[in-house]
Amino acid sequence: MDPKQLVHSDSLLSDRVRLAIMATLASAPEPLDFTTVLESLELTKGNLATHLRKLEDAGLLRMKKQFVDRKPRTTYECTAEGRRQLSSYLERIERVLRGVLRQ
Repeated sequence: MDPKQLVHSDSLLSDRVRLAIMATLASAPEPLDFTTVLESLELTKGNLATHLRKLEDAGLLRMKKQFVDRKPRTTYECTAEGRRQLSSYLERIERVLRGVLRQ
């Protein structure tokens, strides 16, 4: 694979913030709440919310809203499709980098 193919990739995961969100959620043993993701990635609320929505719309993560002790709590978790696409994206990057290093 030619490195320029990464530049022209249309993957949602090619954005560094969305990739970090997916890596955070994929590595979590249970769903994470909005504040936990916000603080762990040091993003603004608006920035995080926008990227979460894009990933949710694409089916890469699942959002759940509930009330805990009468307080709203929104959690997020990586879906099976999200894990599949994350793995595929990693494999694509690895192929490019290994090819470059062999040259």
